[in-house]
Amino acid sequence: MIYWDTSCVLKLYTAESDSLAWQKHALGARDGFAASALMETEMAYALEQKELRGDVRPGGAQALLRILRRDLQAGRFTLCPVGTDVMALAADIAVRCYHAQKPIPLRTLDGLHLATAMLLKCRAVATADRRMQTAAVHLSVPLLAPSA
Repeated sequence: MIYWDTSCVLKLYTAESDSLAWQKHALGARDGFAASALMETEMAYALEQKELRGDVRPGGAQALLRILRRDLQAGRFTLCPVGTDVMALAADIAVRCYHAQKPIPLRTLDGLHLATAMLLKCRAVATADRRMQTAAVHLSVPLLAPSA
């Protein structure tokens, strides 16, 4: 199973510079899609921000969120709840990243995403977030590169 960070899920629903590459990968994927239960809420915020900036037409954020929710109901993503196991591992990840030889300033939600992927024993993580990519490499978590 591949873990999809919100930064890449967003590319499946909106047009960004590298969306087509990620969309191609998703269409050709044989693995299942895993994500944190945080993803739906993060998507709501990200889509509303895109609409506010004019990157999504008026009313588009809610329309795209409805499509995402249909995909979630259809089981396109396996969502993992944020339990105490995820939070404990994320706290450990913070120590490992901030105390690395070259500290990695990982954000809270990114740590929760990495912890979720690690607990699900995902084959790889799909993320466009640079800090999360750096932390994944530090933690020996394989990264998925978009299809060219």
